[in-house]
Amino acid sequence: MLSAIIIDDEARARRILEKLLEEYCPQVQVVAQADDAPQGLKAIKKYQPDVVLLDIEMPNYSGFQLLDFVEEVTFEIIFTTAYQEYAIKAFQVSAIDYLLKPIQIDLLIKAIEKVEKQARSQINKRLQTLQANLDQATINRLALPVAEGLVFIDVNEILYLKAEGAYTKFVLLHEEPILVSKNIKSFVNILDPQMFYRTHRSFYINLYQVKQYVRQDGGYIIMNNNDIVNLSKDKKDAFLKACALPK
Repeated sequence: MLSAIIIDDEARARRILEKLLEEYCPQVQVVAQADDAPQGLKAIKKYQPDVVLLDIEMPNYSGFQLLDFVEEVTFEIIFTTAYQEYAIKAFQVSAIDYLLKPIQIDLLIKAIEKVEKQARSQINKRLQTLQANLDQATINRLALPVAEGLVFIDVNEILYLKAEGAYTKFVLLHEEPILVSKNIKSFVNILDPQMFYRTHRSFYINLYQVKQYVRQDGGYIIMNNNDIVNLSKDKKDAFLKACALPK
């Protein structure tokens, strides 16, 4: 059984969420509710919950600010909000769930299932990754799912991504490659298109890590670690333009 606290300044929103959990997530027991950050902090200290369902927008202190008062986050967090302006991608790549009100039942069920599986010890790193991404207009850090849990990397450390079937290999500047159980398209939709370019169906490269463009043999790219990356003929002109190189 998972113990949960709901923190939301709207009483109706708290009642609806508790009812949804009761009906569709019977493995969750709501042990407390709070209508603002100070009361929420007291409840967290008292009950030491497994998960906190936390509204982002609240009077005086936001959901993010509440976490500033927690010495060490030892619980999972599911953020909730009625506002769509928050960067959904930032939550996705930080491995932290985000539910938009009115809450969809299937997404709530998935979020609770993730809470049951997540490695609780990494929650602070995930929050740091989320904050780093929310502070900027583009994604700066990634929480990559691997067999052992999550690996956290800075986007600047990526040399290139290589598609390997349903998996993606991250080739990094100073670390060993990481094989991730997601296809390359999911990252193409997330990373900054001003920084990354898809040179081939199997490659998505960091333009700032390009060492050389070679015209011979139809054209190919040498990265800063001397790896050779394919360049499709129909991608060549756009690649040279992106790198500000002569055709």
